[in-house]
Amino acid sequence: MADTSKDSDNARQSPWDLHEARLMAENARLRRICDALIERVEGSGMAPTAPYAAFQHSVVLAQQVRERTQALRETNRQLMAEIEERRRVEQRLREATDKAEQANLSKTKFVAAVSHDLMQPLNAARLFTSALQEDSDERASPMLNHIDTALRDLESLITTLSDASKLDAGVVTAETMAFPLSQLLDVLAEEFRQMAALKGLRFRYVPTSLVVRSDPQLLSRIMRNLLSNAIRYTDSGTVLLGCRRRGAEVEVWVADTGIGIGQDQIGSIFQEFKRGKRAVEYHERGLGLGLSIVEKISRILEHPLSVTSRENQGSRFLLRLPVTTLSQAGQQALAQSSEERSALTGLRVWVVDNDRAICAGMRTLLEQWGCQVVAAESLPELRQQVDVGAGDAQVLIMDYHLDPDTDDGLTVAGQINAARSEPLPVIMLTADREQELKQRCATHGYMLLYKPVKPMKLKLALQHVLVGRGPGS
Repeated sequence: MADTSKDSDNARQSPWDLHEARLMAENARLRRICDALIERVEGSGMAPTAPYAAFQHSVVLAQQVRERTQALRETNRQLMAEIEERRRVEQRLREATDKAEQANLSKTKFVAAVSHDLMQPLNAARLFTSALQEDSDERASPMLNHIDTALRDLESLITTLSDASKLDAGVVTAETMAFPLSQLLDVLAEEFRQMAALKGLRFRYVPTSLVVRSDPQLLSRIMRNLLSNAIRYTDSGTVLLGCRRRGAEVEVWVADTGIGIGQDQIGSIFQEFKRGKRAVEYHERGLGLGLSIVEKISRILEHPLSVTSRENQGSRFLLRLPVTTLSQAGQQALAQSSEERSALTGLRVWVVDNDRAICAGMRTLLEQWGCQVVAAESLPELRQQVDVGAGDAQVLIMDYHLDPDTDDGLTVAGQINAARSEPLPVIMLTADREQELKQRCATHGYMLLYKPVKPMKLKLALQHVLVGRGPGS
């Protein structure tokens, strides 16, 4: 049993370690031989009889000592050379690792910067499209739907690249909290029910009253990805979003009657740039990163993910979340939030965004919801329109990336609220998904929404922001 353990330990050692151990053992053996020879020489030198034989024996022993000593020196020299070479190799490996990590971080920053710049015009386009859809006639409606679908596909590609880059860099961390699962799923159900209707699909939603512990934003990314795939790869039939309690957990599943996945491909669908054979035949646009992102985020959240599927019959993805309870304060906030979920008519909103198109699109959309809107591209421009210290507003919608030569949105929001006796609730808009910004917004108590802002999510944010944090972005 001991030999087996020893063999196992040796198997775990690197060739460098084994070679060094052999040299050290040889070194120790030669030292023992030299010590023994020296003792014999010293003992022979004191022998009282046979002087010549003793002298001759001493000469032989001395020669053996010199030879063994030389061998010891050579072994030590070889050992030191091997150790030095190992140090050099390890240093080169560390340098290569540092360069790779730096390159990965640079790639992440580059993708984040490009994503932000692309999201700005995309956000404006989607705001205008949403506003047009609310008042469109029968002739314009199909064209607007096609435009919205194209913009949504573009948004999905940009978001996917950004998410994949950050997950690879290891900068995504979970910030779990207790929240009613319905806060997130109700929004998703309403949003994707409309998308399913555009394809002529039935959308079923089985709601839940359970409270779960998770990161709402990361969980939202998982569910959006799964629901998008379900609708994309289903031509007829039904897409189902449902929940079922299983002991201390709740199962959340997304099922469809779409093209399905072959049994020989289920094991590989979570690999990067891997698309199922039927998905490729389906000629759908995609990078093959969506399910890889879903799997990585589920591991970060520690939410087990499983899939069952039959080709030409459909698929079901199942996610397991821990069930928990809300604190008394959380229950009171939820009850107050439910009471205030009424029409937005008359809601007084200030909007500050340095992009003129986004300002105009936001104003158009909010006014169609019945809001009273004051929009400005900077704080000085807002001050020209209202008294920021005493103006009658209820919500401040602020872009984080204002003019790079001036303060950011957090600072400007702070300046506005510092001038008021009662601070305004703030919804911060950004295409920047850096963890630091998320933490700064949480510290200030601001709600964070990512561009391009989905109208349904913005509407829910306006309903929730007065009583606390809404569902994840």
